[in-house]
Amino acid sequence: MIGHLAGERESPREARRLSDAPATGLPRPSASGPGASAASASAARDVASVVVRVVDGDTVEFRQRSGSLVRVRLLGVDAPEVGSCFARDSTARLRELLPTGSAVRVEYDTEPKDRYGRHLLYVWNARGVFVNEALARGGHAVGELHPPNRARHPQIAAAADAARRAGAGLWSGCASSPAPRPASSPAPRPPDAPAAPAGLPPGPPAGVPDVDCSDLDGPVWVGDADPHRLDRDGDGIGCDSR
Repeated sequence: MIGHLAGERESPREARRLSDAPATGLPRPSASGPGASAASASAARDVASVVVRVVDGDTVEFRQRSGSLVRVRLLGVDAPEVGSCFARDSTARLRELLPTGSAVRVEYDTEPKDRYGRHLLYVWNARGVFVNEALARGGHAVGELHPPNRARHPQIAAAADAARRAGAGLWSGCASSPAPRPASSPAPRPPDAPAAPAGLPPGPPAGVPDVDCSDLDGPVWVGDADPHRLDRDGDGIGCDSR
């Protein structure tokens, strides 16, 4: 299957299958839930992209067959924010799993993109390794549910739990390891919470796939609530030092 990227001639059957893919060049979201078949998941993965750049421990850019460049957020995991404990290790591990120029196979879940336009994907590298699970199993990311995308959450969460029990990666490498965030929003901020400085936009809310500073245009106000861990110095302003 990797040969398609090198320009091998496609069979008529393969050409027909690829013509059914959406205009983005990535596969349609696969069916999820108890009724989803292994065959549909396999077909969803059978579309190739090429790694252009690893942004951080859970964000990467792919070049599609169509030539379009897309930013991808790996589903089911949350790697440390750039500048925090174990962030460099997580990014380095993802670069090992997804070398620049290598081919990947991808799979959507229920919701194909987040509010920032990033494609939400499960990714398999050229060796057939399920990258999302590998990051969690090695302790290079924690498990995180990204509702409504749940198809492979149990598999990834089990890998993350095994890493936590074994003290792998960030679970022993950091003084206080991050815990998976709940899907629900945090409690409202108390009435006397400090107001955002004039002209500073609010940070991204909880309940959406993790957002990193590289996804934002500049500093944002997070106050006491910082669901995406953007505030490194505790002054209530996220992404003010990159």
